[in-house]
Amino acid sequence: MSNKKPFNKDSQTKISFSELVELIGTSCDYKFCIIDETIDEELLKVAAEHNIDLTGYKHVIETSGVQHSEKRHGKHSEDRTPLSLEDYLLIPYIIRNRDEITISPAKSGTNNKNVLLYKKKIGLQYVYVEEIRDGKNKSLAFKSFRKRETESPSDKRG
Repeated sequence: MSNKKPFNKDSQTKISFSELVELIGTSCDYKFCIIDETIDEELLKVAAEHNIDLTGYKHVIETSGVQHSEKRHGKHSEDRTPLSLEDYLLIPYIIRNRDEITISPAKSGTNNKNVLLYKKKIGLQYVYVEEIRDGKNKSLAFKSFRKRETESPSDKRG
């Protein structure tokens, strides 16, 4: 893997998602990169029901979110269903084609931010979490990502 640093840490940079995946686990010199600059109508409506206006927001990924997911849910973690590089490539698909979207009543971290939980079943159950960040950047930032085996109805019977 090359040791390239194509990002200016003081600016937003739009790169392909595959380039971001190539950089997972490396030390990068950037704040975040944009993965999608559109917020769909359903997401705008769900947010509005919670008095949150997502007009002008964009989906972004920060190094810290990826590093968190890799540490807690990645291939070197003790997670039963660790994330792979291919799973990260599903994130734009999960955002656009989710089975469920909720705004968590729990706030995220010390910043006390609302979080969005996207759920999508693609063989396994994927949960992608974004933090709603207002201010000048107006972003929905990668917070966490994990996958789990799903239970079949027969598994729920004693």
